[in-house]
Amino acid sequence: MTRLGAHAAVVGGSIAGLMAARVLSEFFEQVTIFERDQLEDRPVIHKSTPQGNHVHALLYGGEQIISEFFPGFGAELEQLGAIRWRAGRDAVWYRADGKSYSLTGSIREPRDLGFGGHVMSRGLLEYLLRKRTLELANVRLEQGAIVEALAHRDGSVTGLRVGPDGATREVPADLVIDAGGRGSRAPRWLGEMGFAPPEVTTIEVDFAYTSTRFRKPADAPQVEPIILFGAPPPNVRGGGLFEIENGVWHVSLAGRFGDYPPTDPDGFMEFARSLPSPALYELIRDAERIADISQHRFPSSILRHYERMPRFPARFLLVGDAICSFNPVYGQGMTSAGLQARVLQTLLRERAERSAALEDLASAYFARAADVIATPWTLAANFDFAYPQTRGERPPGMEQGARYFLALDALQVQDPEVQRLVVEVFQLMRPLSALWQPPLSNRVLALMQGNDA
Repeated sequence: MTRLGAHAAVVGGSIAGLMAARVLSEFFEQVTIFERDQLEDRPVIHKSTPQGNHVHALLYGGEQIISEFFPGFGAELEQLGAIRWRAGRDAVWYRADGKSYSLTGSIREPRDLGFGGHVMSRGLLEYLLRKRTLELANVRLEQGAIVEALAHRDGSVTGLRVGPDGATREVPADLVIDAGGRGSRAPRWLGEMGFAPPEVTTIEVDFAYTSTRFRKPADAPQVEPIILFGAPPPNVRGGGLFEIENGVWHVSLAGRFGDYPPTDPDGFMEFARSLPSPALYELIRDAERIADISQHRFPSSILRHYERMPRFPARFLLVGDAICSFNPVYGQGMTSAGLQARVLQTLLRERAERSAALEDLASAYFARAADVIATPWTLAANFDFAYPQTRGERPPGMEQGARYFLALDALQVQDPEVQRLVVEVFQLMRPLSALWQPPLSNRVLALMQGNDA
């Protein structure tokens, strides 16, 4: 396959940045990841990832993509202690009315839906992904590297200006990917080049979670991932317990609109006891806490519409939270970044096969990235706007969509194949449009009409 350039640069060694680097390694002679932190060669959280101390869920769609990039990745996770789960069977939701096997609470008995992934700490996932990425012969990581600006000429990015401490040097690159996260400096850099900033859609969710870890008691059985949320709108509290590597229970408590879980031990336990079901509290009340209690607040989901910009510099793209920062309660961010990396791979492969230039890459990339972001953004927005306190731009057709999903939920109780499709969409294995296609849509609409009669 034709190489597309001598050097590609990635801003940020996050999960999004590592997946982008893996893709770029196929098409450029050398790839450099510029990471501002100093990273330890073990499964720990680095300081630029404040959300890393909280429960993380790698959706199965994301694990599929990573396994495409790195064959055998799931087996390696398991060797390092990650816990396997099966969709429809090994994750349970608790509400005041009891235990269920679906987000809505409607499915009361487990069903093995034929696929599953792994549960692990964010530190373990990032460690293994970084290890596999840096095993590629043409990928290198530069740590303690602060990217100050983009180098550019005639509306095209030509590289990076990299610090630190004022000792800035220019690094040439044929393509630059910004994986700098929610705090990406791209809007400022674009302004410095004479480009307008992107339009932004914001949903004010006012969400916070408080987390710690407990040693799993020696006599405790393996526990399925537990997700515990009261039905909105009156209930804004929730929590989750995931068993991760090394016999540890990772627990996150969550709240919205100022009702945040406390960070002191007594307050943490009292908040857990107050949840609509006692299931989580009863597991941890006598367990040994082995980590500090940390809190992370998330004020708003942000979607930057780079696909709408009439002008954008050549040879510069963004990936992950630098484009779209999701409410973390739904666990979509890492998988969304993987979907964007797959889009990038497809477009670069097309250009390599045609020996085409990179100048028009941005318009095609941002359009396709917007398409794959639409599913997780819409799913999250629909749940967030179930709370009347949520402020922001509502997706079109929400009311009709809510009625459709009520009927769809009734169908999945009756039909395991419908449940499997619903779960595949929520695990970002398929687009949301899969739920609106015949013959399923005909069944849903018929049920809606029957309910209206």
